[in-house]
Amino acid sequence: MRIAMVGLRGLPARGGGAERVVECLSDELASRGHEIIVYGRRDYLRDAPPWTGGRVILTRGVGGKNLETFSHTATAVWDAMRRDVDVVHVHSPGPALWSWASALTGRAVVFTVHAADWRRDKWSLPARMMLNLGLRVGMRVARRVTAVSQPLATELSERFGRDVAFIPNSVRPVEPVEPGPVLSDPKWGLSPDKYALFVGRIEPEKRLDVLLSAWRRACGDLPDYKLAVVGDFAGTAYGRQCRRNAPDRAVFLGLQHADDLAELYSNAAIVVQPSVLEGMSLVLLEAAAYGRCILATRIQENVSVLGDFGVYFSGGDVDELAALMCRYLGSEPDRRFLGDRARSAIFLKPSWSDVADLMERTYRLALE
Repeated sequence: MRIAMVGLRGLPARGGGAERVVECLSDELASRGHEIIVYGRRDYLRDAPPWTGGRVILTRGVGGKNLETFSHTATAVWDAMRRDVDVVHVHSPGPALWSWASALTGRAVVFTVHAADWRRDKWSLPARMMLNLGLRVGMRVARRVTAVSQPLATELSERFGRDVAFIPNSVRPVEPVEPGPVLSDPKWGLSPDKYALFVGRIEPEKRLDVLLSAWRRACGDLPDYKLAVVGDFAGTAYGRQCRRNAPDRAVFLGLQHADDLAELYSNAAIVVQPSVLEGMSLVLLEAAAYGRCILATRIQENVSVLGDFGVYFSGGDVDELAALMCRYLGSEPDRRFLGDRARSAIFLKPSWSDVADLMERTYRLALE
């Protein structure tokens, strides 16, 4: 089967949940003999090593936050129309705006919704209108629709009156690693088991500002601990503001990948995810795989991932989050207990092989 992946910034993944999901899925599909074509963007993949799971085709687009995704997807769809592909797999509502073109040529279109992008605070009103239009187009023309969380699948099914399959994200088995170059770097001043960790896009719905405010209140009681923030804080006005207003003992490490990110996960005392908008958070899956104690917002999407091995707080509640950080950073036995439970439970969930089985079935149904 020849499958074109459309709506991504490219592979290998260099940040971004959708890219990391599709990389793991595509690697598994490629190992089964499927031919994978991934459409990407030159700026995103500049200086990146080649992806070995399939072919990456770079197409042109117009720069700018509101036009980049739409324009790159248009040229990707146009290129895919000229190739002998069986399935065009469109990822996310913005790119789905162009899914009608693939459908018109008789291609089997599969549409995956990774998160409720149309609710993100960063978008202007015109951009939100385009995202909602893309969502409607994708829901109408795709032969099969999937979502990465059950709450999102249920919402879309009820809203649009059609079947939406829940196909979850997964996480690869990992082994915690010893402290290395990141923790030994004096400019960060991090010590094993002496920092709280945030990983993610630094955008308004991730509510890093809430975490920083909570840390400001808690850090007086936690003199030996730091807050480590991993993400592109320089890429948005919100991120730059968070950096300017950061409290004492909060360090911004920028983007971290591969071994460096594994080192940060492995040696964190706790991982905190204050986001109020998620699909199926890879950060939660990864933190659990590394056996970390996890503090996360009490939203359906997070509870469906963590179940009873997470610690939850109300989104935006600075006092509650500050109290929880003080409690678990102050109790090594409690956080070790929760981390061990998280690691044991996460590997009872579907593996990437299981996810690939579900996606192969979805492709076959779309081709019928």
